Amino acid sequence: MADYLFVPQSVLDKWSEQGRIQVDGNVLTILGENKNFALTSAVRFIKMEAGDDTARLLQKVKTTDALKQMGAEHYMESVILGESAYQVQQGFLADANALRRAAAASQPKAAPAAAPKAGSSPNPAPAAQKPAADDKNAEGDLLAQFLLDNLQ
Repeated sequence: MADYLFVPQSVLDKWSEQGRIQVDGNVLTILGENKNFALTSAVRFIKMEAGDDTARLLQKVKTTDALKQMGAEHYMESVILGESAYQVQQGFLADANALRRAAAASQPKAAPAAAPKAGSSPNPAPAAQKPAADDKNAEGDLLAQFLLDNLQ
């Protein structure tokens, strides 16, 4: 599963009106599941309005910061890059991993395990298992499923 998913602004507006999500700053929360996702402003390139797609941006998603770095001009549903004009869909990249990393960085480091006491059982309790690779992107998978279930 991808670390980032594009969510159109129109979809966020609809879900917000329906009470399915809450957006606070750059954090999207799916209500009822209490899952959070970092949002970054982005656009999806839909079609050419003028010129040629020499930058090969059609059907791609770029953050607004990336557009600035490219020297593109973005206004509403349009992006102009050099002699090319594109119709774009405004929205956000949702990044579950960014919030996961931030939460992990803000938690205190675990204290080293104490040595077994004399007379204690020779077989200590098993160590906590690492999350399975499938669990690594569980929040991303959740958002993807939410999108699939609710996009109309």
